[in-house]
Amino acid sequence: MSKSRYWLNPETLSFEPLKITLRARIWRAVGFFTISTVVTVAGILLYTKYFDTPKTMSIKRKNAEVVFQLELLRRQFYEADDLLSQLELRDNNVYRPTFGMEIIPSSVREQGIGGADRYTFMEESKYANLLISSSRDLDKLMKKIYVQSISFEAVREEALNINEMTKCIPAIQPVSFSDRVRVRANFGMRIDPFYKDRRMHEGIDIGGTVGEPIFATGNGRVEKVEYNPWGYGRMILINHGFGYKTRYGHLQNIEVAEGQQVIRGQRIGTLGNTGKSTSPHLHYEVIFRNRPVNPINYFANDMTEAEYENMLQFAQQAFGSEY
Repeated sequence: MSKSRYWLNPETLSFEPLKITLRARIWRAVGFFTISTVVTVAGILLYTKYFDTPKTMSIKRKNAEVVFQLELLRRQFYEADDLLSQLELRDNNVYRPTFGMEIIPSSVREQGIGGADRYTFMEESKYANLLISSSRDLDKLMKKIYVQSISFEAVREEALNINEMTKCIPAIQPVSFSDRVRVRANFGMRIDPFYKDRRMHEGIDIGGTVGEPIFATGNGRVEKVEYNPWGYGRMILINHGFGYKTRYGHLQNIEVAEGQQVIRGQRIGTLGNTGKSTSPHLHYEVIFRNRPVNPINYFANDMTEAEYENMLQFAQQAFGSEY
């Protein structure tokens, strides 16, 4: 049974029953529902602002796990990079020099991958900095691993060719040393016998008598045979492969032809006095990767220790002589 409501009539000063229309009832219900809805929504917003819902807490836990995994991966990247750096150091200082291979510069090993927009799709993430830096570290690591794998493959190929290479390296004397044959001018700066100024002497001069046999110092192919009266006179250039070449100048006679294959110890000509030469001698050069190197360093293989030391001492005494 509903309660009756009354209101005070100011004219009659008496209480009279309050009559509420249907429309008023509807508006009152609508107002109450609106206020309740607003209060409820406001309460939910305030609660979610200062307190995590179960779903929000689950998402945050998953995000935290992802961040932890990324940080763990970054530490693993650094450990792998340290190990790779040790391999690179050993590769450049041990493996490649052992086989006469050039080292791989750090600019090649550290070269990046892709363009500047490679990581732009990550910039909208909440963890953009972490994602981008981790991706860059991974790309660099993969590039370095690729370069190192290529290097190891090249070293492996060189190792397989080691037997052939040992036959090709210029490792014997081009002239049989004797009382008649000695090193007269060393490798390095000297006074040029014709121009009378200091110039680089890119080989050694071995003096002897005309007609002394000249031998190929390693297996190879005759790359050039020429006669230049204003230079090396009669000259032979042999390409031994593996970065090595040898030059034989001022010959009296040449006994090989361009394109001919020769073997170590094969007679290729005779000692002479042709071209720009002041007396009979052989100008002998060893060229490695297009740069002249000291031929004396390649003579030890067929000499006793005493003979090698005596030759070095004599060559040092003869340094700078006008030959």
